[in-house]
Amino acid sequence: MKVNRTNISLFLSVSVIALISMIGCSGEKQPDGLPPLYPVTILVTQEGQPMEGASVALTVPDGSLSWVIGGITGADGKATLRTQGKYDGAPAGKYNVQISKNVYEEDVKVIQHVEDAYMSAKNTPIKVEITKETKLLEVDAGPAVRIEKPMLR
Repeated sequence: MKVNRTNISLFLSVSVIALISMIGCSGEKQPDGLPPLYPVTILVTQEGQPMEGASVALTVPDGSLSWVIGGITGADGKATLRTQGKYDGAPAGKYNVQISKNVYEEDVKVIQHVEDAYMSAKNTPIKVEITKETKLLEVDAGPAVRIEKPMLR
């Protein structure tokens, strides 16, 4: 199978979300160097409707951020942003927002529900800024798509 940037991006997005999910909530002390975190919810819509089950990751435009920030949307399209998968909130700053939603069908293919650009840290058209006053970010995941891709094995 030919490996391309989309497959790599898909793999990395799924890996980040898996890491966030596995780490979970431990209530432990924040590590040294972690900046102050502000509680932020992100609302992801697609064609005006809440997007359930979307993975969201925030990255800084220059790629220098060493903290993983993200979440997974619920039925209402909202996700509570967490840093390192276990600390509620996100540091203040300007971010690119990656969104991915993939559904696995028939154990042989992946159905991608957002365009490739939205899954790319570098090429995503979604830019946001978090300040200590930010409570809700509202973003649109672009037009609804259904792109079939072979499952990576």
